[in-house]
Amino acid sequence: MSTKMIFSSLKKRSVLLFLTSLFILFNLLLNYYLPAEYALDLKFAYTVDQAYAALGSLSKPDREIYKVGLLALDFPYLVVYGLLATGILYFLWGNKKLVVIPLIIMFFDFVENILIINLINNFPSQKPLLAWVTSFCTTSKWIFVGLLFFLLIIGVSRMIRLSNKPFISFFK
Repeated sequence: MSTKMIFSSLKKRSVLLFLTSLFILFNLLLNYYLPAEYALDLKFAYTVDQAYAALGSLSKPDREIYKVGLLALDFPYLVVYGLLATGILYFLWGNKKLVVIPLIIMFFDFVENILIINLINNFPSQKPLLAWVTSFCTTSKWIFVGLLFFLLIIGVSRMIRLSNKPFISFFK
């Protein structure tokens, strides 16, 4: 399958709507199974002490549920949002080079998940360097998510300004 075919498929309305539905479903499941107030991957940044305090606030069964949630939900979720972001960016900008942004987000999220699982597996033993690198990956992920949102907002604004058809007509 050529990259041109992949990009053409990803920018199709039906594919984008399907990925959006999966994106919403994964968000609902993640919110249900992962403790939002203690989830390290939802914070922008955290210190070593904050990381271990968050994990310490969870019971052992809750830490196991967090780990299973990362494995069963967050890993597939990063593929879904990566494809969705790629499709929307390509739809809005028509530029394959922008795909690097969702790929960077996916990379940092993937590494972050592996490191959080390691933190959980080693808990209550503390590994400060591991916690610091985990926080670095989390912060890096969120910085690139911010860049992605900026590009999406500019892309939608640009499309509305340059098009005779309103953006909302895409969903009809």
